[in-house]
Amino acid sequence: MKTHNYSSRSAILLLVVSLFFSAFVAGEATAADPRSPHAAAPSQAPARLVIRRMPNLGFNVIVQLWIDGKQAASLGYGHTYNGTLTPGRHVLAVLATRSHSPAWEMPLNVQSGQTYMFTATGGHSGNLVLASGF
Repeated sequence: MKTHNYSSRSAILLLVVSLFFSAFVAGEATAADPRSPHAAAPSQAPARLVIRRMPNLGFNVIVQLWIDGKQAASLGYGHTYNGTLTPGRHVLAVLATRSHSPAWEMPLNVQSGQTYMFTATGGHSGNLVLASGF
């Protein structure tokens, strides 16, 4: 004996399909709405770091660059460093080869999408420093 006819099966199937699609559409709206607590956090773009080495430091002087305690580059005569940094606080340090002074350090609070430009040059005391801009 049949307890269900074709029209009730169709109604149940239609109800299941409509629930599925309504859940799918609600999920899409939540992901698209940045105010939603379930929305994904926006990714932060890295910042750009450019450090140019001044030619007047000499041909035989290499500028060593450290970022957060890790050596990032060695800049010879006429070279420029182009790199990226994640947003947040970083420590930049530079040291010239053949120098007996300690490395010069500077903290840098990096913001997403910004460009930071410095020039590695001799400071007033004869030490190597990073001057802002080119």
